[in-house]
Amino acid sequence: MSNISTTTLEVFPPEIFLEIFSYMNGYDNYKAFYGLNHRLSTLILTYGMKYIDISETTFNESRKMFSTINCSHVNSLILSNEYYDEQIDQILDNSCFLLNSMVSLNTLMFDSIGLHTMHTLTQQHFQLDNLKTLVISFRSDLCVEKASDMCRTVLYSFCSRFRSLKYLYLLASKGNEIIYRSGKVFLNDSLSSTEISSTLQRLSIFNIEINDIENILSRFPKLQYLCANIRLSGRITDYPLSLNLIACDLSVDSSTLELLVILLKQCPNLKKLILYFSPTNYDELDSYKWEDLIEKYLLKLKQFTLHILLFYMEMDIAQALIENNFLQNQFWLDRKTKIEIIDGESTDNDNTGRKIMIKFSA
Repeated sequence: MSNISTTTLEVFPPEIFLEIFSYMNGYDNYKAFYGLNHRLSTLILTYGMKYIDISETTFNESRKMFSTINCSHVNSLILSNEYYDEQIDQILDNSCFLLNSMVSLNTLMFDSIGLHTMHTLTQQHFQLDNLKTLVISFRSDLCVEKASDMCRTVLYSFCSRFRSLKYLYLLASKGNEIIYRSGKVFLNDSLSSTEISSTLQRLSIFNIEINDIENILSRFPKLQYLCANIRLSGRITDYPLSLNLIACDLSVDSSTLELLVILLKQCPNLKKLILYFSPTNYDELDSYKWEDLIEKYLLKLKQFTLHILLFYMEMDIAQALIENNFLQNQFWLDRKTKIEIIDGESTDNDNTGRKIMIKFSA
């Protein structure tokens, strides 16, 4: 009778398990391997809990896991109220003890968080000295005014508190509740605090319209990438000089080309610019005015995409003007500019309806 060689999972070298763990959610690692034997349990607790997503995990299951593992090894954490209501509230339990113990936390995401919990978090002075990425998605059934207040608190207070923060994403969920019915959330007033974040490099804000872009530029001087819906004021004639800003994705509502120029001329090092712009008159479709903006103030621009949103004018007239202007202007011809008509809804910056896209890439 021939010998049969049987290979079991336990005989694999540690490197194999580390490779497996790197592709799996820490909670799944815990459920699959913890408790099988001492060696596997040790490997899980030491190397298998770097990334934890418990958005679809019950509170009791999560609590059991957190009571066992060493939270200081966690690098990334995702909490959510989408699948289990008040999951975030229950796990944090008003004390933030769990977050305080995650001294190595690099990335933190709160999905569908409510105002009460977010308010509690802002009042707790927990330390996340290594946090570089923070993602906060607010629930869609929030009161617009209160959500706006909370966005301001997070934007200014958290950025000054987390000294290593580089990437901040704020989202007011577009659902079928109050925020959706009332339109975008407005970030109306700046806070009295003037603390400056010396680390923030990337700021993305979705479904929240910014009314104080000048404060953002002044408080985040190291900002390199900005994605936001902005409203420009005719009262502002001089924005902060933003030398580090190299990429912008901006939806500019209820504004004029003149106001847009006042902002963009303070961003001389832009290499990539995406604009969603609704002209107030046909003169703002003049290719020479856009050429003047780029040639005078955006000399380092390599990628330019302009989405013309036609809220106030006829598509046929606007299309004819743009094609006649841009396709006969040598500046745009040299850059092999493309002009396209885009129908339907775009996922970028929450814009809907037909639009004309003007694009070049050097």
